[in-house]
Amino acid sequence: MRGKLILIGLVLLFIMVGCAPKTHFGVRDKALWVPAEFEQTEAAIASAERSEGAKYCPEKIARAKELGKQAAEIYWICRTAEAMSLLSQARGLAKEAESCRPAAMVTPPPQPPQALAPAAPAPAARQPISFHSVLFDFDKSNLKPEAMVELDRAVKIMRDNPDVMLELQGNTDNVGTEAYNQALGKRRADAVFNYMEAKGIDPNRLKQVSFGEGKPVASNATDAGRAQNRRVELFIVK
Repeated sequence: MRGKLILIGLVLLFIMVGCAPKTHFGVRDKALWVPAEFEQTEAAIASAERSEGAKYCPEKIARAKELGKQAAEIYWICRTAEAMSLLSQARGLAKEAESCRPAAMVTPPPQPPQALAPAAPAPAARQPISFHSVLFDFDKSNLKPEAMVELDRAVKIMRDNPDVMLELQGNTDNVGTEAYNQALGKRRADAVFNYMEAKGIDPNRLKQVSFGEGKPVASNATDAGRAQNRRVELFIVK
């Protein structure tokens, strides 16, 4: 009898484990159940990838995937509310991507018969905009030369697109206390803010925020992973 109970238990465990999803956004699940928001977000991103808008706003879909991965990573360290917020942002971006269309082409009015000047060409369709993160050395908030190169590119993009507004998101690795890393993330966001303002960008188009150690994009268990987490992300809010 005892042997039959053990066999039944093993069969049930095999069914439960075999049917349970193993990962979400590439992050391995640590339990058999996860909130429905994960599958909803993955479905929203998959729908966006199949839509016509994927051709025009690939950066929104890429950002949605990145937010989904971050949500999965911090959900398993018990930051549930923040994970749900990131998933909500990811679904919003996926919905925006589905609606993306090329910029309208403006046809110049016909010239009168006596006009010899050629018609002005229609303006080119607006290209997708994307920004790259800038990285920092351990426990530092000063900008490295390669960070300045990327920020100069960002400044040019903002000059060419005066309607764009950015959120400068400061992040750290997990070395040190949570309070210290929160302050360090703020100093890094401030460094990027000050640089871009000095280059002529209106400070009203920039907003600083610090996530401290709360939004890793790589494992803090390795030097390489921690180096990727010491960053400021330039996130388009408008």
